[in-house]
Amino acid sequence: MNIPGYRAMKLPLSAGRHTKRMVMLVLLIVAALGYFFVAHDAFLYDTTIVRITAIETRHTETQDGIVSGTEHYYGQSITGQVLNGEQKGEDVFLYNQYTDSNVRDEQYRVGDCLLVELGQEGISGKILEQKRDTLVYAVSAALLLGMIAVADWSGLLAVGSLVINIALLVGALYCYLDGWNILALTAVMILLFTILSLLIGNGWNRRSMLAIVVTLLSLAATAVIYLVVRGVTPALQYQMLEFGVVPDDLSALFFCEIMVGGLGAVMDVAISLISTADELLERDPHIPYPELRQSVRAVSDDIMGTMVNVLFFTYICGGLPEMLLMMRNNLTISFVWEYVLSFEMVRFLTGSIGLVLAIPISQLVLRLWVRRQEAAHG
Repeated sequence: MNIPGYRAMKLPLSAGRHTKRMVMLVLLIVAALGYFFVAHDAFLYDTTIVRITAIETRHTETQDGIVSGTEHYYGQSITGQVLNGEQKGEDVFLYNQYTDSNVRDEQYRVGDCLLVELGQEGISGKILEQKRDTLVYAVSAALLLGMIAVADWSGLLAVGSLVINIALLVGALYCYLDGWNILALTAVMILLFTILSLLIGNGWNRRSMLAIVVTLLSLAATAVIYLVVRGVTPALQYQMLEFGVVPDDLSALFFCEIMVGGLGAVMDVAISLISTADELLERDPHIPYPELRQSVRAVSDDIMGTMVNVLFFTYICGGLPEMLLMMRNNLTISFVWEYVLSFEMVRFLTGSIGLVLAIPISQLVLRLWVRRQEAAHG
């Protein structure tokens, strides 16, 4: 094709694709090496790790279910090889019992690695849990590589933002264990999560600044509504919270949980609406505010139903296994509602309120911004 400038246009694109392929190849190699390291990192553990080399399984008993059906029990005589510590390379013998349902137990297979507490004699021990760091690494690496492959530079920024947020969360957990006030700590973390996520993902610009303001105002309004409603309604059965260890105030812990849980959804709505408005303002800085508001409203109509359903599936389905187990064991639906489903419903409804509030707050912030710009330009 003899078109002037054609080769000049195609070379950068081809070079960009070649560079991306090379970068992805390097990342794949690094990920593979990382997986190999994690699969052989037993020397980093203080707990004894045993790789299963042989298993003998036999049926031990059958019990009738509480409502219907039967439950079969099996015993596993396990032979394994120690991978770390003073007894590295030696064989040990373990025993495991599991059922068909695997509700409170699991079936092990040859090749699985187990964390084990060895007995005094050193030839037998107690199984603590399965070593799953290789699975966690593989899934995490696949997610990060997929983000980078699909979104290029933006995906890399998203990965960086995710890593920073995880580090902040881990730091916050240690601070909480050291006795920090949970409410003050949560407020600081929400502020940091919001600012860093939006600035890393979108840069220091008008779009990020407005999205930060909208997100924080929406969460603050949501918190006020939640606290008012909580103050005039009967308390939830907080002692039934999953993994609750009876800290000073379970209600405060639950409040912080739903605020952090709703942050991501509110932030997503805020950046979507603000990005739409900012794009229109860049194309036409003198666009009338009614037209700008109408465009933002159209986008909010498109995403609101999807986001509310995302929250519903995330929260309600999170308690589904426990609900099914309770009902399978002949507990009433009213009991399940009071002690399990009520928490999920409160999480869902509070997060949905935050989504709804983000729309008028976005319009208000945009209105104030447009007025300021009009005043600045006379």
